[in-house]
Amino acid sequence: MSEDRVLPSLAKSTDEYMAAFELSEDGYLEEAEKHAKKSIEIKKNIDALILLIDLLERQNKDSSAYRNMLVEEYPTNPDTYRRLFLSNFNSNKEEALSDINRAINLLKKPVYYHDKARLLLSMGRYLEALASVDLAIKMESRNKSYWNLRAEILVKLQKINDAKESCEVSLKIDQRDRDAIVTLSRIYIDSGEKEKARELLLRVERRDEEIKRLLEECIS
Repeated sequence: MSEDRVLPSLAKSTDEYMAAFELSEDGYLEEAEKHAKKSIEIKKNIDALILLIDLLERQNKDSSAYRNMLVEEYPTNPDTYRRLFLSNFNSNKEEALSDINRAINLLKKPVYYHDKARLLLSMGRYLEALASVDLAIKMESRNKSYWNLRAEILVKLQKINDAKESCEVSLKIDQRDRDAIVTLSRIYIDSGEKEKARELLLRVERRDEEIKRLLEECIS
């Protein structure tokens, strides 16, 4: 195929992908699915495939054919295995662990170590989870999500002072970070320091049911 035919094809595929992405962001999943499929029909591309798998799974539809296509078309791309990891996270944790390890073997990326730590935490493998999130932090120390996950793991390990320190680092990055505030507030409530917990919780502007419940615990 000549180059002048390839480029318009790529542009059309990209346009369809961008339409799918925007519709997905707005919550129009069925319409987004149609555009993602059209993007792949015009020209296979990993971004549209990954988005389509996500869209199908968010609608509780079978994504296996597209997951197989993803592996066949992009067997050396680490994002292939991260997508498989996400698909398997709740249904097959051992398979998900194999997927994220494969992604890491292809590319040592901090978000992959964070993903692995989340999975290991859900499996009750707390020390391994801590080691993995520490690798993510070593590579990207200003990511508050990594520090929040570290705090959550340390609470499970009953290393409360270390958990508080991780929350405090997260709050230095973003003083209104909800996850850090919730974790640290729970620590304060459990240790009887309810006024400290209340002061923290009042920083949260959008008070959902969990925040309201924690505020009630502060005055009970």
